[in-house]
Amino acid sequence: LAGCALGGSAAPTTYDLIAPRSFAAAAKSARYQLVVNEPTSVHALDTDRIMVRPRADQISYYKGAAWSDRLPHLVQVRTIETLQNSGAVKAVTSSSDRVDGDYSLSMEIRSFQVDTTNGRPAADVDIFAKLIDNNSSKVVASKGFSTRVASANDTPTAGVAALNQALTEVLQDTSTWVSAPSTMP
Repeated sequence: LAGCALGGSAAPTTYDLIAPRSFAAAAKSARYQLVVNEPTSVHALDTDRIMVRPRADQISYYKGAAWSDRLPHLVQVRTIETLQNSGAVKAVTSSSDRVDGDYSLSMEIRSFQVDTTNGRPAADVDIFAKLIDNNSSKVVASKGFSTRVASANDTPTAGVAALNQALTEVLQDTSTWVSAPSTMP
């Protein structure tokens, strides 16, 4: 409160990620319980700040804009919600639930930003996923999911809309992959 009284900076506009609710084809539910771990990421993405890449070798963040939570936690929560919405697996929980599932989904956020390097802003989302058998502690399947979605402009609102669309595509693909018989040994 003292900071506000002394003319501290205004609170940022807060944005959220949205889990998809509709899916192209009704996937048959995999008959196992899945635990979704919080994704790993580089330090620059392990924040509530919304990343912008103005050059290939430089990162920045939208001024006055923030995610509603740290990005890895948001991606974990929205992944769980997506898997629940899709019915891809029998049961899905968070690693913080302390429930032993048959398999774990571990993810690495490799890219999650608005890229403005070529003058045409676009959301880049790249997530690498591993399905781990909790009984043997072995990776049974792994796959990368990435997409690029054009942004209407370089504003935080347009950038977040493009990031949400990109995440929707990645999570829909991940949901299909997790439930596919070919994913399982």
